[in-house]
Amino acid sequence: MEIVHALMLGSTNTAKIRGVQAAFADVQGVLQAPDLSQPDTWSCAVDSGVSEAPWGFPITVQGAQNRAQAAYERSRQWSPAPTAGQVTLGLGVESGFIEVAPELFTSYNFDVCALFDGQHYYLGISPGFEYPRRLVHNLFLHRQPFQQARQYITTSADVEQQAGIVGVLAGGLIDRPEMTRLATRLALIRYVQRHDYRQWD
Repeated sequence: MEIVHALMLGSTNTAKIRGVQAAFADVQGVLQAPDLSQPDTWSCAVDSGVSEAPWGFPITVQGAQNRAQAAYERSRQWSPAPTAGQVTLGLGVESGFIEVAPELFTSYNFDVCALFDGQHYYLGISPGFEYPRRLVHNLFLHRQPFQQARQYITTSADVEQQAGIVGVLAGGLIDRPEMTRLATRLALIRYVQRHDYRQWD
């Protein structure tokens, strides 16, 4: 079984934390993680290096990778020096947008999870969810901050920390923690399967 000795998430967002916890629970049969019951011991605020609402796959991936690398470096500062064979992972989750039908201004929101082990990145991408055109206009045409842009949908102050705006739009049928769980689970699978990928590549 693979063992992760130290883990750091580059965010203190509660929705992301819940999604990461669920993803590690999904793969516990093949990957042993540290105790994730106390998020303050394995999550930290970092700068993504990208905008609040990244537009497109490349910039969203970059944000996730920036978070993962910063989290990895923070973990190495906080944790004792690892011995040979011990694994430290930095983890970053970034939410972004892709344009699906430009003529209709139809855009989808998705999550990217990046794992960083000090040398390589391992990525996972969630499914996408369509955002209302008015919300997209508010964000990218009127350049409104996200909390201001979504006020006409919900005025809940902590929605981003809970179900996320996607949870409101989906009527509770999916939420931000679930989007994060799927992206993180796929990144973890890519990490666990890295040795096979070397053969397949």
